[in-house]
Amino acid sequence: MKVLATLRLNQPGLSKIRRLTGLDKDYAFAERIRVDSGTVSRVLTGKSAPGPRFIAGCIEAFGSDCFTDLFDVIPDDTAA
Repeated sequence: MKVLATLRLNQPGLSKIRRLTGLDKDYAFAERIRVDSGTVSRVLTGKSAPGPRFIAGCIEAFGSDCFTDLFDVIPDDTAA
Protein backbone atom coordinates (compact mmCIF):
# COMPACT_ATOMS: atom_id res chain seq x y z
CA MET A 1 0.00 0.00 0.00
CA LYS A 2 1.34 3.39 -1.04
CA VAL A 3 1.06 6.23 1.42
CA LEU A 4 0.92 9.60 -0.27
CA ALA A 5 0.93 12.92 1.47
CA THR A 6 1.41 16.60 0.87
CA LEU A 7 2.59 19.54 2.95
CA ARG A 8 0.50 22.38 4.25
CA LEU A 9 1.86 25.54 5.80
CA ASN A 10 1.46 25.60 9.57
CA GLN A 11 0.27 29.21 9.98
CA PRO A 12 0.69 29.45 13.79
CA GLY A 13 4.17 27.92 13.58
CA LEU A 14 5.18 30.26 10.78
CA SER A 15 3.87 33.24 12.76
CA LYS A 16 6.02 32.14 15.71
CA ILE A 17 9.15 31.78 13.55
CA ARG A 18 8.54 35.14 11.89
CA ARG A 19 8.00 36.83 15.25
CA LEU A 20 11.18 35.31 16.70
CA THR A 21 13.25 36.32 13.66
CA GLY A 22 11.74 39.80 13.26
CA LEU A 23 10.40 39.08 9.76
CA ASP A 24 7.09 40.88 10.14
CA LYS A 25 6.86 42.02 6.51
CA ASP A 26 6.12 39.52 3.75
CA TYR A 27 8.79 40.97 1.46
CA ALA A 28 11.44 40.52 4.20
CA PHE A 29 10.32 36.92 4.70
CA ALA A 30 10.50 36.35 0.92
CA GLU A 31 14.03 37.76 0.79
CA ARG A 32 15.11 35.59 3.71
CA ILE A 33 13.88 32.36 2.09
CA ARG A 34 14.98 33.55 -1.37
CA VAL A 35 11.68 33.31 -3.21
CA ASP A 36 9.55 35.88 -4.99
CA SER A 37 7.22 37.91 -2.77
CA GLY A 38 4.33 36.86 -5.04
CA THR A 39 5.07 33.23 -4.17
CA VAL A 40 4.99 34.04 -0.49
CA SER A 41 1.68 35.84 -0.92
CA ARG A 42 0.09 32.90 -2.76
CA VAL A 43 1.30 30.38 -0.17
CA LEU A 44 0.24 32.53 2.80
CA THR A 45 -3.25 33.05 1.39
CA GLY A 46 -3.66 29.37 0.53
CA LYS A 47 -3.87 29.98 -3.22
CA SER A 48 -0.80 27.77 -3.71
CA ALA A 49 0.74 24.92 -1.78
CA PRO A 50 4.32 25.42 -0.64
CA GLY A 51 6.55 24.21 -3.46
CA PRO A 52 10.08 22.78 -3.34
CA ARG A 53 11.82 26.19 -3.48
CA PHE A 54 9.61 27.61 -0.72
CA ILE A 55 10.20 24.57 1.49
CA ALA A 56 13.94 24.45 0.80
CA GLY A 57 14.22 28.18 1.44
CA CYS A 58 12.52 27.83 4.81
CA ILE A 59 14.76 24.94 5.82
CA GLU A 60 17.88 26.78 4.68
CA ALA A 61 16.85 29.99 6.44
CA PHE A 62 15.52 28.54 9.70
CA GLY A 63 17.08 25.07 9.96
CA SER A 64 15.60 21.62 9.70
CA ASP A 65 14.64 21.67 13.39
CA CYS A 66 11.94 24.20 12.47
CA PHE A 67 10.36 21.98 9.80
CA THR A 68 7.51 20.77 12.01
CA ASP A 69 6.88 24.34 13.18
CA LEU A 70 6.52 25.46 9.56
CA PHE A 71 4.73 22.57 7.86
CA ASP A 72 2.07 19.95 8.52
CA VAL A 73 2.13 16.63 6.67
CA ILE A 74 -1.34 15.96 5.30
CA PRO A 75 -2.30 12.51 4.00
CA ASP A 76 -3.61 12.65 0.46
CA ASP A 77 -6.71 10.42 0.63
CA THR A 78 -7.61 11.18 -2.98
CA ALA A 79 -4.40 9.75 -4.44
CA ALA A 80 -4.30 6.14 -5.56
